[in-house]
Amino acid sequence: MSEQTPTSKPDEADVTAAESVDPNETDTTAAASTPTPEPADEPASAGEAEPAATPVEPVAAATPAAAEPSPQQVVYVQAPVPPKVRGNRVVGVLLALLGAVIFAAVYAAAAAIPISLRYSGSGFSPAFSAFLQDAIFWIPIMMFALGFVVVTVILNRAGWWAHVIGSVVVALFVYFVSIGLLLLVRNVVAMTPSQAASAFGALATNPLLIAAALVAREVSIWMGLAIAARGRRVKARNVEARAAFDREQAEKKAQYGAASS
Repeated sequence: MSEQTPTSKPDEADVTAAESVDPNETDTTAAASTPTPEPADEPASAGEAEPAATPVEPVAAATPAAAEPSPQQVVYVQAPVPPKVRGNRVVGVLLALLGAVIFAAVYAAAAAIPISLRYSGSGFSPAFSAFLQDAIFWIPIMMFALGFVVVTVILNRAGWWAHVIGSVVVALFVYFVSIGLLLLVRNVVAMTPSQAASAFGALATNPLLIAAALVAREVSIWMGLAIAARGRRVKARNVEARAAFDREQAEKKAQYGAASS
């Protein structure tokens, strides 16, 4: 018989011991025997920690005052104001009132001529005194002052030619308005039409009122010359002031343009 090599069989005791070991216990034992490395500092849970990209809100108490944004400053720049155009009305009115005083003196001197022709000798003085106290003397003076002032205000800085035309207006105003007011003073309303017409004709041909109209024209012409002369100077100053203002603005614009470029 041939010899067969006996196959070694595992020890039954070892097999029994191996089978009796619980696999769960083996895993636990292996896990216990294997050293577990300590984890690094774990980040906080997602609910507790903020993302790294989220900016931290500044705390008002900890923020220095210098870090606060300064409020925007508004700078107001005053627009250039052109020079005021000066007029001639105030001085013109004063000269017109001075002209009224001159008109009164010249009118009284002119009225003395017809009065002296009518009342010669000792009768001139009381007649002339009565004229100076009568409405026929004071009404033309007031009408001249009113008419000349209105014309002066309207003409303002106009030339002398305008005052020459205005003197005719002043003379007609003094003449016709004085006649109307004198008729009212003499109670023309209570007169009959024929009496009123007769009273109007007497006043219209009265040498005193004619002299008042002529004197009004002459005084307004020559006083208008003085007013026009000042108006011419005022216009020249206005032109010079405006030219200086325009030059100044042009220089400032040139400087700004050079600075911006």
